[in-house]
Amino acid sequence: MLLMSRLDCMVAMDSANMHIASLCGTPVVSIWGATHPKAGFTPWQQPADRILQRDDLACRPCSVYGNKACQFGDLRCMNGIAPETIVSRVERIWNEA
Repeated sequence: MLLMSRLDCMVAMDSANMHIASLCGTPVVSIWGATHPKAGFTPWQQPADRILQRDDLACRPCSVYGNKACQFGDLRCMNGIAPETIVSRVERIWNEA
């Protein structure tokens, strides 16, 4: 927690680390695939524009806990989030500091 509290930004999936960093007051860019923040797992006090997910897939959420296999076998919910989008959000946080 001490290390997380000293970060300028943390990139995390929907996980305990995402929640811990949020509780430490660290800006978090969260990446969502099989799960969905509206299932009750939104990172605490993080702006909505830091939540990266595909809203165009009817199959999401396919699992509340992310423990089910992709019904299509291609993880389109994750593969559809471009690495450049993640980098852009991190850079935005750095530029706000």
